[in-house]
Amino acid sequence: MHPERLPDVRPSTPAEPTANPDPTSDLHGHLPSLRVALLQQRRFRIQQLADLRAALPVDAVQEEVSKTLRRGARTALADIEAALQRMDRGRYGRCVHCDAAIPLERLEILPAVALCMACQRAQDAVS
Repeated sequence: MHPERLPDVRPSTPAEPTANPDPTSDLHGHLPSLRVALLQQRRFRIQQLADLRAALPVDAVQEEVSKTLRRGARTALADIEAALQRMDRGRYGRCVHCDAAIPLERLEILPAVALCMACQRAQDAVS
């Protein structure tokens, strides 16, 4: 009768540190696709503003809605332009308030984002 062979058991080792602790360390490779996303968003906002200017509101309510949409589109366009400028200056992916790295996942979702989550929360709390 042969005893069952037990699997080799090796002592566990502590987990190795992650190779990329900086959340923006692989940002460089994603810059071209993020630039394309920003440029697409810029084209959309420019067209949206042109369409809103061309629309003739029929009443005061429609005029107020149009004003609100134009204001939002102008703000979004300014954010996009600022993000493209940060990209050109090599500052893209850093919080404009505290200089912390903005995680790539956040930039992929909101390419024009200028604040890290902590600063965004602080700003939202004040607003």
